[in-house]
Amino acid sequence: MNNSVKTKKSLGQHFLNANWVLSYILNSAEIQPNDMVVEIGPGRGKLTKELSRLAGLVKCIELDQNLLDDLNDKFPENSNVQVIYGDARSIDISSIVNSVNYKLVANLPYYAAMPIIMRFVELHNPPKSIVVMVQDEVARNLTALPGKLSIPAVILQNFGEISYIKRIPPSVFKPSPKIFSAIIKIALFQSPQIDKDNQPMFFNLIKKGFSSKRKKLYNNITKAFDIEKTLFQDMLFASNIDIDSRPESLTFDNWRTLYLSMKNIGY
Repeated sequence: MNNSVKTKKSLGQHFLNANWVLSYILNSAEIQPNDMVVEIGPGRGKLTKELSRLAGLVKCIELDQNLLDDLNDKFPENSNVQVIYGDARSIDISSIVNSVNYKLVANLPYYAAMPIIMRFVELHNPPKSIVVMVQDEVARNLTALPGKLSIPAVILQNFGEISYIKRIPPSVFKPSPKIFSAIIKIALFQSPQIDKDNQPMFFNLIKKGFSSKRKKLYNNITKAFDIEKTLFQDMLFASNIDIDSRPESLTFDNWRTLYLSMKNIGY
């Protein structure tokens, strides 16, 4: 492999260079011999090599053409690794996974982490689980408890249970980023808690509820949906939500109950 290939800042490349971090990723992914794994951004193939030892098939999506020759040399056609050129944010994932059960395992570029995660969880055939490295701040936001919740955290809880696995220092990457990373795991539900047909309206409610974090949920929602205030007070009471609650303090179940209450009366 040609280790002289330069990293591209525009692609957010930081190549992992520590075996102990690989162990955390692999142990969290719980890969079995018959598993298919999709990896985003294999880079120089360090994680890919370990995945190929554990899984039945590994499909890698790499956007940097300069790395493709190295990856294809390291993982020839007769191996259990397929290297695919493309952008995980736009490539046809369905044609890659072919309706087969699979797991997503990756060291994601910071700038594209959330778009990639959301793209996979919203697929018709989502992965069974997702184990990825992301920016530590993002990981903490996604795994926050009520009181510190954000829009992405609430939305992701519709699709699976999110766990914070391990904080990772900059020193394990080349080049070293200026910030800490973290490994997270999303164990996806068999089906989303709010079905696909209702998701646009449900997610819109969440976004409107968070439209001003300095204001109470009551003010944000009544203004956004032009709901009569006493009617919305009754909805909050029926949903067991305090009228003085702020959006970041609501649990996923609170949001779901509130959405169903509003839907039932035509909002």
